[in-house]
Amino acid sequence: MKKKLIFFSITLIIISYISYFFFKKLFLYPSEEKSMKELSYAQQYLSQGEIDKALNKKNIKVNLGFSGIASKYPFTKAGNISKFYAGICYYKLGDYKKSIKIMNSFSAKDEFLSSIKYGIIGDAFSQMKKKKEALKNYVIAANVTENEITTPLYYYKAALLNFYMKKYSNSKFFLKKIEKKYPSFLYKKNVEKYITFIENKL
Repeated sequence: MKKKLIFFSITLIIISYISYFFFKKLFLYPSEEKSMKELSYAQQYLSQGEIDKALNKKNIKVNLGFSGIASKYPFTKAGNISKFYAGICYYKLGDYKKSIKIMNSFSAKDEFLSSIKYGIIGDAFSQMKKKKEALKNYVIAANVTENEITTPLYYYKAALLNFYMKKYSNSKFFLKKIEKKYPSFLYKKNVEKYITFIENKL
């Protein structure tokens, strides 16, 4: 009985492996090539500022756009990164709920992209006046990977959000982090001004 069970398990593993191999060979590889071509067209539109054409949410047949690529080629690299681009496009168009939804479906293996992903989600929540959700995502974005660009940027956004919520101690906490660890931050002078204002306020 045990031998039969082991044999059945091994057979199942082999079948699964072969099925996956043929799936990649016959479907995934050709799909990768096609989806990458479509991605390049959509990226060109985006670089030209033609967001509607880049996204193509109306499904016009000229090109798939980020929306179509994500839908038609969900298992490809281009399909995945298209979700990221689509999230940006929806944000630019003011459809913040859709931006959040599609950004959450984007699988970011690169830590820098992951940071930006949560940052954009934070921005979208901020635009929707959902400040607690925005703050949570800014903190996640800042801490995904520590670097000189996204970490101080999203700490700064968290600080500003707390400031406008009149949570001055929390705002100062994030500003002090920037002042101490990121002296080359782009908005360093603003950070100093906010700290001075808060210290006089408290």
